[in-house]
Amino acid sequence: TGSLPYKLTIVKLDTISPNLGEEFIYLLLLAGASAILAVGIIVFARYRKIKASLALLFTSFSEVFIILGFAALVGWNLDLPSIAGILATIGTGVDQQIIILDEARRARTASMRERMKRAIFVVMSAYATALVSLLPLYWAGAGLFKGFAITTIIGITAGVLISRPAFAEMIRKIEE
Repeated sequence: TGSLPYKLTIVKLDTISPNLGEEFIYLLLLAGASAILAVGIIVFARYRKIKASLALLFTSFSEVFIILGFAALVGWNLDLPSIAGILATIGTGVDQQIIILDEARRARTASMRERMKRAIFVVMSAYATALVSLLPLYWAGAGLFKGFAITTIIGITAGVLISRPAFAEMIRKIEE
């Protein structure tokens, strides 16, 4: 970006085949899909509810579609750091969905509404923490960090505003 206070001398430039780039992207997407599937299997093993596992998988896939839809809407080309941001969003989302599942299974001393309210509070706190930690990457980052930060911020924001409330409602309906 030219923001370094030193003059750089380019020693060597290499060209990477587009086929290799396509293979990297394919492998990253395959890794993401495998991670979501593995998490779904682990959630099923832990909670023994196929509906809850499917709701978690559906919500995770919907977050990816929201991010990709937004990127297509604004004409943004996704690079490897952006795809890594999508994977980070999936990880954050699954973590927050497990918090919601655990709150839903807690002792029945509180109503389902109160339990979901507690879960959403934890999710919002985690969102605020992640957002605050990503903003310096966006502001100070150059190139690679910026793409990662933007993608992750878009993903976790869409998750908190759209996916988490929808997932909480799905779990509430499953539990009742």
